[in-house]
Amino acid sequence: MWGKGVVEKANAERNKSLLIAGGGTGGHLLAGVAVADLWMAKFGNQGKILFVGSKGGIEEKLIPTTPYPLKLLILGSLNRVSLQRKIKTFLQLPVALGNATRFLLTFRPGFILGVGGYSSGPVVLMGKVLKSLGLLRVKVTILEQNKFPGLTNRILGKLADGVFTAFEGMDPYFPKNTVVFTGNPIRSSMKFMESAPRVPFTVFIFGGSQGARGVNNLVLNALPHLKTRVLEGSLKIIHQTGEADYARVLAGYEALGSSPDQVRVEKFIYDMPVAYRASSLLICRAGASTLAEIAAVGRASILIPLPTAADNHQEKNALAFVDAGAARMFNQTGCLGQDLAALMIELMESASQIAEMERKVIQFYRPHAASDIVDNLYV
Repeated sequence: MWGKGVVEKANAERNKSLLIAGGGTGGHLLAGVAVADLWMAKFGNQGKILFVGSKGGIEEKLIPTTPYPLKLLILGSLNRVSLQRKIKTFLQLPVALGNATRFLLTFRPGFILGVGGYSSGPVVLMGKVLKSLGLLRVKVTILEQNKFPGLTNRILGKLADGVFTAFEGMDPYFPKNTVVFTGNPIRSSMKFMESAPRVPFTVFIFGGSQGARGVNNLVLNALPHLKTRVLEGSLKIIHQTGEADYARVLAGYEALGSSPDQVRVEKFIYDMPVAYRASSLLICRAGASTLAEIAAVGRASILIPLPTAADNHQEKNALAFVDAGAARMFNQTGCLGQDLAALMIELMESASQIAEMERKVIQFYRPHAASDIVDNLYV
């Protein structure tokens, strides 16, 4: 049995470099940044961070705003894409695997965390290969943010030394004794908020960093059925459209005759806590990071899962909240704008339903998710 001093010395000499692989979406990447921030807070000058992402992903814009270096792989998807896209991805794989190997051998991390996205696969895979060959002493882990694992993580989970999960009950999908339920890391600015004023009743609509055309279409189709409430001032709307859909959505509100005091339309909202704080109800997708933020701020929501999401994981995420009474769900396909308007009015007129969702959504909040991942990585 080692004495305390021997253990402390061994830990002090361990390589405290962490490579975080993945991205493509803000949800994957922000979780990685939250972990990176806690890692550096814990280890200071002894710690090092490297992000490896995909060319064309949001990481190219987001990571340069952080203190962390970024390397890029060129790689596409294999899941739910055309045959032509699959062939292109297979042709890209050898180069991506080679570059991932080069990044690993140059940076020589003591720890790898795959957070999902195309670039996660080659890095985690080659990390495990190099470890097996004795060329790298590294602990290989992944973060599964969704209620149902994506294709990449279903494969990588069989190789990883540890799997961190955002939802409970994920053990059946991964090898025995590898799963640690931590919750999903989110921005530190997301904290519990008291209920927003009910008058005016404010609805915040958003679809992620790129917007959501399907959600925007439903809302535009709902507007004629909400016109009276908007114009009389009892219903206020904040709408993040995404850059591509901004002009079209703005024109829809202008045709309604609304004023800037009644409707705020933005391409992108940078200060999300301010928008959350003002909102009585959210209408949004059901991505893992979005749900983690909703739980953190304690807001009622209408979740509209992306119908084309891989393995329909957004609907599975949403159902976890719905089954707990923490949200309502609205299907994008097969429903009309007038149906969405009717649901909005129902909730607008039912303070008890809003209060119940706010009370129950908090059970999904895991304030220490990032620190739990850091602590479980470094053991």
